[in-house]
Amino acid sequence: MTQFRQSKTKFLLVAGETSGDIYGALLIEALRKFCPDAIFMGLGGPRMAAAGQIQLYDLSQLAVVGLVEVFKHLGEIRKIFKDLIHCAIVEKPDFLILIDYPGFNLRLASKIRKELPATKIVYYISPQVWAWNSQRAEKFDTFIDLMLVIFPFEKPWYEKRVPRLHVEWVGHPLMDRLLPNRLPVSSSGSYKIALLPGSRKAEIIRHLPILYKSAWKMVMQGKDYEFVWIAPNEELVKLGLSLLGLKTLPEWLRIHIGYPLSHISRCRLAILASGSISLECALFGIPQIVIYKTNPLTYQVGKRLVKVPYLSIVNVLASEQVVPECIQEEAQPDQISSLAIKLIHDEELRIAMKNKMEEIVKKLGPAGASQKAAKLILALSKEEKKEEKQPVTS
Repeated sequence: MTQFRQSKTKFLLVAGETSGDIYGALLIEALRKFCPDAIFMGLGGPRMAAAGQIQLYDLSQLAVVGLVEVFKHLGEIRKIFKDLIHCAIVEKPDFLILIDYPGFNLRLASKIRKELPATKIVYYISPQVWAWNSQRAEKFDTFIDLMLVIFPFEKPWYEKRVPRLHVEWVGHPLMDRLLPNRLPVSSSGSYKIALLPGSRKAEIIRHLPILYKSAWKMVMQGKDYEFVWIAPNEELVKLGLSLLGLKTLPEWLRIHIGYPLSHISRCRLAILASGSISLECALFGIPQIVIYKTNPLTYQVGKRLVKVPYLSIVNVLASEQVVPECIQEEAQPDQISSLAIKLIHDEELRIAMKNKMEEIVKKLGPAGASQKAAKLILALSKEEKKEEKQPVTS
């Protein structure tokens, strides 16, 4: 491995999911404004690479979730983990920035603290320990220098349970990449519905057939519905078309690669796999149905550990069910299509959901999360220098 010039500030960033790649890229851009010559390396996706990060691995190799799914990829994950540790020991980064992905990143933080005590460790976008396995948070202060949280309730949650941990709420980075423009719904005469089955291979396999059958049931009722499958990349599109056995698309289905938010904002409804995309739809005031299905064993284990009554972050933030959830056995085409038709045509229900979502979005704080996070990260070095200068008193 070629070692970089030691005079430059080095950042090792690790993001294991698509949303982490988006927010990691925004953070890199913000950090570069303060450290133009900084070196960024680590694990991420195309957005972090485009922002200037030297990629050791592509995040798609880590984008698995669930007990069974992780077990299947354990060999791969262990190799990536060892390679990242080796990279850190060789390069001795000034900062290790971990973005979400707790199962991997918390173990990495603990190991790096032992190997490189001088490296500042920052966790950006807190693990959802407030939702499950909350006892894990008790030891965070032993290996994390700064926890940057994106939801306002997280800071007091940590202050109560881990008072020695340095925690700061920066706001949600979603607000840095979205402007809440209320673009008009398609005027073509049809109702446009977004289908968002997820960004992982396992999510496409489990969710896309369900969404496709739901859409087909709606079309068969004779209404003028137009569906848009918004996919992360070409590889997952090929997988999805193969799963559905489609060589050509039906007239009522279109595919868009990537997350062109202008398309989502023009939809009358979104049917989506639980994730950060739910908040994006809430920002645009798009009524939504949240679904999720995973391996039965993973679900049974998770159900016993999860402490919150909802899966959707929109519902968690509202402390009530604002958007309908069709989870596991309830993720059935008949149920989803029935809910979707009601949400498309019941204007009173739509307005009530939009109003609730608007209240939730206000809780996320103003734009500027990425810049605020960058300043707090770099302030760690200044704090250390101040401590070094303080005279020792007897």
